[in-house]
Amino acid sequence: MNIFYYHNLDLTFKSAQTIQVIKDYYYLSKNGCNVFLYGLYRDKNDLKEIKEYLQNSQNIYLNHKKRSKLNKIFLKLKIIKDILFPKSKNFIVIRHYKNFKIPYILKKLTNSKIILEMHEESIPHLLKKNKKNLKKKFLNIIKKIDILIFTNFSQKELFFKEFNNISLNDIVLPNGVEIENFKNITKGDEFIITYVGQFNRWKNIELIFKAMVYLPKKYRLKIAGGKDDKKSKSFIEKMANQYNLKDRVDFFGYIPNKDVPNFLNGSRVLLLPLGDNIQSKYLTSPMKLFEYMATKIPIVAVNYPSINKIVNNEIYLAKNDPKDFALKIEEAVENSNNNKIEKMNQIAQKFSYKNRAKKFYKFLKENS
Repeated sequence: MNIFYYHNLDLTFKSAQTIQVIKDYYYLSKNGCNVFLYGLYRDKNDLKEIKEYLQNSQNIYLNHKKRSKLNKIFLKLKIIKDILFPKSKNFIVIRHYKNFKIPYILKKLTNSKIILEMHEESIPHLLKKNKKNLKKKFLNIIKKIDILIFTNFSQKELFFKEFNNISLNDIVLPNGVEIENFKNITKGDEFIITYVGQFNRWKNIELIFKAMVYLPKKYRLKIAGGKDDKKSKSFIEKMANQYNLKDRVDFFGYIPNKDVPNFLNGSRVLLLPLGDNIQSKYLTSPMKLFEYMATKIPIVAVNYPSINKIVNNEIYLAKNDPKDFALKIEEAVENSNNNKIEKMNQIAQKFSYKNRAKKFYKFLKENS
């Protein structure tokens, strides 16, 4: 079974997208699939890190070139050539409906099936102004797709609410976690609340700063992430100054994904804010949620379907409101409910990359 990922990855673990793809398909390849990935790199050290991660796999093939416009075209042609020769049973994975045309031609020319991965930009007519025409266009493409991978249960529910008369072959595969990297991460005694991740507007990081205003001054925010640039630092400084929290916020900048477990260690509560938007409520599958749940530290997250469809109330769910978010943080600190932590860890185990890959592989075999 061959799986071609029809997308030029940004070959750096600074990209959450790249982390998701590399880890998802690395574990899938261990079940016996031949996986072909393609990407462009800027820095040889970034490429080296990814190669080292993949070195134990015999069935994953990483095609890479130095980032340039010419090499971007070259890799696209390489994917097409690889799919065409030899002609075998292939799955072609795309992650955006706009990339459908060439894979559809390849599907017709070869014995292949197309898989569309649904991410935050999925169900596009809900995110754009020209809703009616885009919905029709998207539906016409969906009808030609063989398999849909939803990355959240809420995403699937919203999709079939929008397209209630369509019948599709689909599976729900939320993001995963490498359990062994997080299982020994425990909470500390100090009043440190922690966030690590991107600072995209739809993620609503400002909610944390607003909530800090309602917390006693003994609480400190430990925060890392964003991009490795001045803009991220400026954003955090602006938030800290705006809410008079300069002396209570410790910003660590961007940290590599492999260092996330150590960064979380010793925190009292882990935070997952989300905004009042379609992506946050229904379409996201937060990688940090699964990583957080593999630790021994309580979590406070905004209570949206994207979260509550996964966690079964085994974390502390708050309204998208600073005061309620702060109250839930204090509740998480005051409660020493080990049973809640144990159940949270069980959920994380269910969504480990290994278990995700087994479920995915079984599904592919049944639909090959």
